[in-house]
Formats: sequence, structure tokens, C-alpha cells
Amino acid sequence: MSAPPAERTVPPGLMAGGGGTNGRGTGVAGAAALMAASLALVLTAGALARELGARYGAAEVLFLRFVLSLAVVAPAAFALAGRRALSVTRPGGHALRALSGVGAALIFYAATQHLPFADLVALSYAAPMFVVLLSGAAIGERAGAASVLCVALGMAGVFLIAPPTRLEPWSLAALAMAFLNAVCILATRRTAQADGPAATGLVFVLAGCLLTAPAALLTGFRMPDAADLPAFLLLGFAAGAAILLNAAAFRRAPAAVLAPIDYLGIAASAAIGFLWWGEYPSPAVLLGGVLIAAAGLGTVWFGARKG
Repeated sequence: MSAPPAERTVPPGLMAGGGGTNGRGTGVAGAAALMAASLALVLTAGALARELGARYGAAEVLFLRFVLSLAVVAPAAFALAGRRALSVTRPGGHALRALSGVGAALIFYAATQHLPFADLVALSYAAPMFVVLLSGAAIGERAGAASVLCVALGMAGVFLIAPPTRLEPWSLAALAMAFLNAVCILATRRTAQADGPAATGLVFVLAGCLLTAPAALLTGFRMPDAADLPAFLLLGFAAGAAILLNAAAFRRAPAAVLAPIDYLGIAASAAIGFLWWGEYPSPAVLLGGVLIAAAGLGTVWFGARKG
């Protein structure tokens, strides 16, 4: 997602120039299927994290997610790149990506216990707006009038979901998560171009293990109950497989083609919240999600045209 980068290697907002195929757009149908599968796994991981977070600390759930996803990501990364899967040319970029991405994921996992699932997921999709706002200072890309208009549209959606008149701490935390997601996306633009998706994904998961281990221990880590082991295993598999499918999709088609599929996550999260927890998204949340999705898609479209 534009959801937690813990489940992404190449976020949809990453491109201005057409994504992993450099504009070739080959294998679009297959890429769309891979993107849809990646989205389904991302949402599955988010729902499982919320369910497990009711019984375990957010840091513990995220730590075990990283550790268990290594069983999926590491073999694939070494199969694709061999020893180069651990070779990085921009360690500073990888460090920034890891810190911001893990921070965003930790907020997401903690916020699942305090916000309706649809609200949280919709707010997480505000990350591309922050990318536009930060890209000038971070990577020297100036936002045009169309991009500024998209940001305004997206902010209107954010204000519908979390009105300034009744902002709650966890709504603010969700916006902080979106900001950290944007930092992670910008860092990924640098690292993925230099080191490739295998190293980008594997190094991120390894860094996630190292960064979340102390937090898990300090917040009272305990071994999961036997009844919860299948859910933890599925969480690790879903998050790890989502990373691989996401990267594979962007190698086959440009981001301008794939982003509309990813933004279906806003509607899908509302359905999951209703079916799993009986949550009814308010009209304001539904309309806000539509505006955020329109803003994100507009950012992708104008970025692809510019590229």
C-alpha cells in the first residue's frame, strides 16, 4: 500500500518515468494479475496484524513478520541475484529506507487497534501526496501545477476522514505513517535504481529484523501460543510473497498501468473491515477514500506523462 512499505519493494508512487519496464509496458495482463495478488496479500497481512495485535504487542508482531518473511524473500533474492542480493552501493539510502519503512509499519500495526481498518488503510494511501511535497528538496523534482492540484484533492480526502475539528492521536499517527511511507518511497527510488529489487527487498527485511528485535524485547516479547502460530506463519508468508509479487509486477508493466489496481485497496479494506469485524465505514470515509485514490492516480498519471 502505499500501504506499509514492509510489504512493498517498488511502491506505486515510485516512478515518474514509467516503473520497472522503462515504459515498455509488456505483459500487462500478467503484471496486473501479479499486482492484484500482491494487493490481496498486503491486505491479508494487515488484517492478520490487526487480529494478532489484540493479543501481542505491535513490535512483537512486526518482528515475527520480518523474521518469518525471510523464509520467502531470502531464497527468491539469492535465486535472482546470487551474492549480489547482499551487495549495496548506497548504504545510506538503504538505512533511511529501513528506518522510515519500519517506523511506518510499526505505526500501522499499532494503529490497527485504535482506528477502523478502512480509515487506517485510506490514510496510508496519502503517502504519494507527501512524495510530491518532499520530492523537490529530496531528489530535485519540482512539482507542477497538476501535481499540486492532486495534493490539494488528496488533502481534502484526508480532512474528510480525519477532520481537523476532531483529530485524534491515532489519526495523527496515521498521517505520520503516511509521511514516513513517502520518505521510504523516495529512498527506494534511489536504492532500487542502483541495487535492483532483490537487494532492495532482502536488505529491507534483514534491517527490519534488526530494528524491531530490541523493541520487541523491551515491550515484553513472549513466544506465540500454539493456536496463533498458523496466523503468524500466514502473516510472514503473505508479507514476504507480497514483496516478491510487487517487484515482479513492476518489472512487467509501468506504474501508471498498475497503480489503479493498487488503489482498489481502499475499497477492499472497507469490505474487509465490514466482513471481518462488522465495521461500517461512514460516508465521509468512503468519499475521502475516493478523493485520496483520485489524487494518487492523478499523481501517477501526470508523473508518467512527465517521464
